[in-house]
Amino acid sequence: MDQEQKPIVIALAGNPNSGKTTLFNALTGGNQYVGNWPGVTVEKKEGKVKDNEAIVVQDLPGIYSLSPYTAEEVIARNYLVTNPPDVILNIVDGSNLERNLYLTTQLTELNVPVVVAINMMDQVEKQNDKIDLKALSHFFGCPFIGVSALKEIGLDELVDACVSAAAKNESQQPVCIFTEPVATAIQDIESCASSSIPDELNYWYAIKLFERDEKIRDEISLSPAQKRKIETIIQDVETALDDDAESIIVDSRYRTITDFLKHSYHRNDLPETLSDKIDKVVTNRWLALPIFAAAMALMYYVSIAGIGMAMTKWVNEVLFGKWIIGGASNALTSIGASAGVRSLVIDGILSGLAAPIGFVPQMAMVFLSLGFLQDCGYMARIAFIMDRLFRHFGLSGRSFLSFLVSSGCGVPGIMATRTIANRRDRDMTMITTTAIPCSAKLPVIALVAGYISGAWWLAPLVYFMSIAVVILASIIMKKFRMFAGKPAPFVMELPPYRWPTIKGLARHVWTRVFSFIKRAGTLIFAM
Repeated sequence: MDQEQKPIVIALAGNPNSGKTTLFNALTGGNQYVGNWPGVTVEKKEGKVKDNEAIVVQDLPGIYSLSPYTAEEVIARNYLVTNPPDVILNIVDGSNLERNLYLTTQLTELNVPVVVAINMMDQVEKQNDKIDLKALSHFFGCPFIGVSALKEIGLDELVDACVSAAAKNESQQPVCIFTEPVATAIQDIESCASSSIPDELNYWYAIKLFERDEKIRDEISLSPAQKRKIETIIQDVETALDDDAESIIVDSRYRTITDFLKHSYHRNDLPETLSDKIDKVVTNRWLALPIFAAAMALMYYVSIAGIGMAMTKWVNEVLFGKWIIGGASNALTSIGASAGVRSLVIDGILSGLAAPIGFVPQMAMVFLSLGFLQDCGYMARIAFIMDRLFRHFGLSGRSFLSFLVSSGCGVPGIMATRTIANRRDRDMTMITTTAIPCSAKLPVIALVAGYISGAWWLAPLVYFMSIAVVILASIIMKKFRMFAGKPAPFVMELPPYRWPTIKGLARHVWTRVFSFIKRAGTLIFAM
């Protein structure tokens, strides 16, 4: 492709836990950067496809539908509607087609070319399930490609399909979902509001007006006469079907998907899965918290006192003590360097570098352990477990997700509170999030724990003390009127347990360790 041509922009959209981030990393590798969406502090990821920098992939926040409730969902919908990409790449979990295809039916209504990636096809085949990709492509009117983002299978075919869709630049036709009287009502709303909505999105806007989407109603200018006529159309359908408008649309989508999948998707009824068996233990009412405490204690013991300490001793005594500092001392002596120069290099620069770098192995082990627990799916269970505890103090499991993010960095942890719909819960979580040990605090904890002989227990103690501070602060804040009230309900999807990839864990550890080395090195040389 000619480098002077405008790059192809692909928007990656899909449900949370569908493998979207894994696919994004597989497509772009390290050729990516992270920023914020304009006007908000929500993370924005963008990258160029490996071996083809003329293709830009934008990783949208995970969404379940185009009827948004959280800041992330609003961002994703606004981007797709107001700044449409060349192609929408919709990633679908092959093990949960019915729920994932709900979003697909909405994406086909945006008049933008759509390519669908059925992810986790390796697991589908392993379970002897059958997905008719040709039938899906014919029904939805867009390419369906089977892939495995984790094993990087089918990615070349997927990229080719996206390039082909962008080159054709044909308007995506919406799926025929609605029957009478809903279809006629949507057509009538299109005609009524045609002067106020964009021509290329009139069908999508008509559906949103039928659903009484408040954000869309506020966005477009309708005359009082138009509003009255549209409301009359909606009420007539509600009366005829004895249901509210939003439920009518939702039911129509799911009914269409369910009826179609009866002929294009065969799923074997498997016995209880390994994830189900593990969850019976780790989410048990009485065993959950002790297992969580034991997991954290073991993680810090291995990281601080076990493997981490052994690696730290090797770095300090062998790598720096014998090889680097010893070698530099011999080299300086052999060239006749003065005592002042030897002191500057050995006692100043190299010894100064050895102090923080000596603790890198312990930090790397901590980040490796946290990354393993997160990628394997256990951290999602901890949010579910902690919801039972936090609910007594006015918080919910969603608050723990922000605390979890804060263990990496406090800033994105505070930003993660935007997913909490309840304003009171969100403010409480933002205030208490600052008590969680982040990656900037962990080096200090690791340094102190490593300095004190046999003090491996210090790190988990600080971790659990921080949770105690969060609980205590929540109890105090609940005494004030502005924070009083019951926490919002917590609903969360628990992904199946999976073995993390070495590449994913390595990227997780490298990002955080390199950030520490960079900051520490800059500070040392500045001094």
